[in-house]
Amino acid sequence: MVADIEDTLVAQWAHFGRWPRGELHEKNGLLWFETPIKHLPYNGVIRTHLGEAADADATIAAVLERFRARDVQNLWVVHPSATPVHLGDRLAANGLRPVERMTGMSLELADWHSAPLPENVIFEEVLDDAGMQAYTDLTMRYWEIPDDEQELVAEFHRYWGPGRAPGHRYLAFSDGEPIAKAYLSLAGPPGVASIYGMSVRSEARGRGVAGGMTTMMLQRAKQHGCHRAVLHSTDMAVGVYRRVGFVERCTLTVFATASLWSDAH
Repeated sequence: MVADIEDTLVAQWAHFGRWPRGELHEKNGLLWFETPIKHLPYNGVIRTHLGEAADADATIAAVLERFRARDVQNLWVVHPSATPVHLGDRLAANGLRPVERMTGMSLELADWHSAPLPENVIFEEVLDDAGMQAYTDLTMRYWEIPDDEQELVAEFHRYWGPGRAPGHRYLAFSDGEPIAKAYLSLAGPPGVASIYGMSVRSEARGRGVAGGMTTMMLQRAKQHGCHRAVLHSTDMAVGVYRRVGFVERCTLTVFATASLWSDAH
């Protein structure tokens, strides 16, 4: 289960580097992506298997220098299987700091039963330009993308629009307004679905929207014949996913050059 949690993250986040304006690099035990977008999370390292090589620190420093030379914010995800030991200390020595703890969780779909959806909320798959625009707007709000980079971020999302990547975007609406989004990725190991990008606007929280969106994702995963669903939860959302049936399996730590979002997020 932990391997599935790690592998789905790598498979999904590798799309950043597979965008025509991005680059995906795998070298010396590291896998990382680069894009021209300077704001998080569009540049980062998503796998670290350096072993205990004597030149591990030099390898880490060389990749971070690539980001510094381009003056981009960047992140580094530390998985349970990451090596060398004390990788976090090595990243801190190179100027990164821990900014997010993610709890890797899994759910066996054969044991899961659908729960009622919240009232007065409509869930729809994103299939057209209007839906993509609403989804992208919520994404940029979530990541607090500055005005001068919003068009480039929108271009990235248009490229990976419906049918371009193995997965499904969903929106939740209340009174005709989009209030939440989520993405079901099928890019990972066969039979394993993963949930990404779950966000609910602050004014709509406390209404069961995140739980309802998760139910929609899991129903779709079962339609695809998946036997397992995984995700990487923030501390704030662990309770939501636990109530749906997810179980904590591991911890992943995100190191970065800046906060993922402001304290007011």
